[in-house]
Amino acid sequence: MHDLEQLIAQWRERASIASDVPAETLDELESHLRETAEESVRSGLAEPEAFRLAVERLGMLPAIQSEFRKLDQPVWLAIKVAIGLVVMTAMVLAAFLIARFNPARSGFLLACHVFTVTLGYTTTLLVGGLGICFIGQRCHAELPPSRVRSLNRATFMLGCFAAGLTVAGVVLGMLWAKAEWGRYWAWDAKEVGGSGVVLWLACFLFAHRFAGNGARGVPVMGVLGSIVVGLAWFGTNPGDGLLRYGTSNVSLLLVSAVVLNLALFAIGMAPAGWLRFRRT
Repeated sequence: MHDLEQLIAQWRERASIASDVPAETLDELESHLRETAEESVRSGLAEPEAFRLAVERLGMLPAIQSEFRKLDQPVWLAIKVAIGLVVMTAMVLAAFLIARFNPARSGFLLACHVFTVTLGYTTTLLVGGLGICFIGQRCHAELPPSRVRSLNRATFMLGCFAAGLTVAGVVLGMLWAKAEWGRYWAWDAKEVGGSGVVLWLACFLFAHRFAGNGARGVPVMGVLGSIVVGLAWFGTNPGDGLLRYGTSNVSLLLVSAVVLNLALFAIGMAPAGWLRFRRT
């Protein structure tokens, strides 16, 4: 086996010089190359011929290098912007609530409730925003599989983050309601809305795990989350205080946003590149 070992050593030396494939990956490739060559030798082939066939099965180094470059693409700008907005929202919201912080127990619970719910809802909206970016890109051309996987991983992590925050916000809201009004739950519109967002996020995360990271329908599905959050956040009018909203202008904007998101979802179901084909 000395000749085979020498051939493999020469291949490894050329590969380490000619490519930028990581050393750990070269170890795996070398192990696979060795196993394939040794199997061919045991079947009766000479070592040089077995090595040649093993290299052909493994593939040429430029092709391997090209595949690793595809996998090592930089993170999509839209993902970076979404994560940056989450961090910025958390910082601004924390500063705002600290400035208005009430040291009483119920005031602390309310501040924590507002922080977690607002950040959870905002993150869910940003997942929908990533879905809109995906739809816009897909109108012109299909995204590479590696970018789709990266986008799905990002939306899954953001979805988990949003779900955790929203669940915490709902629980904190229940504790605040108990301290202020003597009850945990009264089927208030805002309570039902928060539960609806939690249910939606659970369905979204389940779709992620069921469909896999390569599924192209999952980012499109994220657009529907914007509708759920819009209805839960702006579609109710609890009355007075910090959480008051729900004027006629807001209602009109909310209906317009729901229609727009439904239209975007329908566009996301169209074949990739349809806008480019139409122009040509």
